[in-house]
Amino acid sequence: MHHIHHTHAIILGSKNLGESNKTLYLYTRELGLISARVQSIRKESSKLRYALQDYSYAEIDLVRGKDVWRVTTAVARESFSHTYRDLQAFSTIKQIASLVIRLCAGEEKNEKIFEDLLFGLRFYNQENLSIENKQKTELVLVLRILHHLGYIGDVEKFAPILDDVFDPNREIYQKLEKKTILFEINRALKESHL
Repeated sequence: MHHIHHTHAIILGSKNLGESNKTLYLYTRELGLISARVQSIRKESSKLRYALQDYSYAEIDLVRGKDVWRVTTAVARESFSHTYRDLQAFSTIKQIASLVIRLCAGEEKNEKIFEDLLFGLRFYNQENLSIENKQKTELVLVLRILHHLGYIGDVEKFAPILDDVFDPNREIYQKLEKKTILFEINRALKESHL
């Protein structure tokens, strides 16, 4: 009998598999990044299809098969429906999710990344965000994720925004220049060779 793992997960994306199945890329609180298969999720009769939408947050049960994880049950927690109506917000979330999938080693727990991803989904789901606020938040989110993965060292000028709880309304975030953050992100990505 297989052990059932109950966890919270952010669905970073998916890929169709066969006629009605999918592979999901999940960032879980307890297991880090994993890919998991879901049987018959693309059928209209599937009970899981609404709980496991791309760029949503759910509680899921997983079992480890011989070669892959499989999702057995899921309950939607938040769907972030406004994000889908805001093209810039949706594009940002999609890019950040792709970056996490590219940079994270599988099954390596990192609760700080989980919390920052969840914050990002909630942040971009708000209405009436300024373009400036969206852009700066994206840069800080990416910088924080790179830091949590070990790609940003102890950079003195970024210390307050890397270690504290993410709050873009704090004065320290408003003072940072976008080009300084972007320079550090590009340097870290270049050095990662990924």
